[in-house]
Amino acid sequence: MSKKCMGCGIIMQDKDLNAPGYTPNITHDYCKRCFQLKHYGIKKENESISEEEILNKVNKAKGLAFFFVDFYHINKKSMNIFKKIDLSKVLVISKCDTLRKEMKPEKIITWLKKVYKIDEQVIFVSNKDYLKSVNILKVMESKNIHKAYLLGLTNAGKSTTINKLLKANNIKKEILVNKKPNTTLDFIKIKIKENILFDTPGFNLEDNTLINEEIKPLSYQINKNTTLIIDKNMFTFLNENKVVYYGKNKIERKYDINIDGQKIKVEKNSDIVLFDSSFLNVKEECELITNSNILEIRPNFSGDNNE
Repeated sequence: MSKKCMGCGIIMQDKDLNAPGYTPNITHDYCKRCFQLKHYGIKKENESISEEEILNKVNKAKGLAFFFVDFYHINKKSMNIFKKIDLSKVLVISKCDTLRKEMKPEKIITWLKKVYKIDEQVIFVSNKDYLKSVNILKVMESKNIHKAYLLGLTNAGKSTTINKLLKANNIKKEILVNKKPNTTLDFIKIKIKENILFDTPGFNLEDNTLINEEIKPLSYQINKNTTLIIDKNMFTFLNENKVVYYGKNKIERKYDINIDGQKIKVEKNSDIVLFDSSFLNVKEECELITNSNILEIRPNFSGDNNE
């Protein structure tokens, strides 16, 4: 039986040094590529697998799909990928340690149903204390399903979850976890008791920002004609407002500058989603001018407009 690398999922071989899956010793758990990635951080930048390839393979299979995404990467792009999964599926909000205390799971689930039309089961997983969060094996047991596919965005915590399950069940194997995108290039099969789990390649959005700690929101009182600059995104507010920024980028404030962009209307207590794991919560209805063309505007998870 062919042995697959525990890092990328490629079938291992010891014949061709330049071919995928090469290892000098076929008994090893990792191919040379993944060994170098694990210990030295060396990775070819052009390695990837497309969203269509992953979805086609999963949608031809049988079982249950768990889709991992941390809260700050929830947006219309990631939720559209989730909706393309044909299997019975569960949405997993990973890294819930990063959530603020006011971000209650019940409130987030209500918001997901209202804003993104998510009717499937939603569970929350803590990377720091996984066994005290909802265990995916228990979800499988409740549905009497013994085969599951772990899908989700790159660096969303799929491989980390599997490794914690392996350790909890005294199985001396480890999936390669790395901050670089496209660590996994094919499906990796893992057996835990009577259950079969498949670790899958992550889906890549434009943003690969890692969120591993709680984001502290920054509040700004906005005067008329104030421009906020977040990375390359510029927002000129045409009236007074208050905004709260959730993200890691630095914000610049400038006054009475002209930017070339579109005028948009933002409803009360809405988020301007920047697709870099950050969003700007606008407290009052307003008009603004922006140079950004990658916007999603949605009700805030705690807002009066999604109750």
